[in-house]
Amino acid sequence: MKLQNCLMISIILLLNLIPTSNADVLFPGTKGYSRCVSITNLNDYPDVVFVGYVTGPLVHCENPYLINSSDCLTECYKANTLTVYAIEKEYYDSIGLDEIDFESDTNILPYTFDFNMNFDVTSDTNPLTKEERYYSVAGFNDTALILYEERRVSFHGSTVYKNETFDKPEIPELRLVINESKTKIQKTNSDDNSSGLQEENEVNETEVVVPSETRVTLKDSILCFIRKLFGNDC
Repeated sequence: MKLQNCLMISIILLLNLIPTSNADVLFPGTKGYSRCVSITNLNDYPDVVFVGYVTGPLVHCENPYLINSSDCLTECYKANTLTVYAIEKEYYDSIGLDEIDFESDTNILPYTFDFNMNFDVTSDTNPLTKEERYYSVAGFNDTALILYEERRVSFHGSTVYKNETFDKPEIPELRLVINESKTKIQKTNSDDNSSGLQEENEVNETEVVVPSETRVTLKDSILCFIRKLFGNDC
């Protein structure tokens, strides 16, 4: 019995010494460098709430979490995946963050990053020590949030080595509002109000012009009738 206990303790200690995955071990001739990824123009969308949602084997940070333009995004652990969701603020306020089902809710629009947010590996001969990637919201379509990388800054030590900028891609069926149907309703109401105002102006103009002409014609008719009574022509 004591032998079995000693064997079990030895196995547990051994497992604790073994890395959890091969991804935690750097291959010879490689090194790690830090990365910060942020989304710069979130303030341009006051009617939208942006939320980070992490999936993967080891989620040990706040999840889900609200995103600000000044924050570096995180997926908590290198083997995890980060998806950014755009949520209409009116819907977010009505349901609350804790009640959103990020796996199935069709009212939220996702964008999933396919690389690590905070860390990456390169050759140890590469002087790269840090990288900053700046993303921007391009817009939305019916099923997704559309982000694109607008700038990337590479550092060698504390010195900026490269500052790259990228053009906004041409994306079909892109819209700048998260809820297209609401925009259509607002536009229709605006057109209806404009049409109603135009008709009201036309009626007002008619009310001013037509009665005036009618009164002049009636006066002339009365004067003509009186003249005829006294044997005069109109």
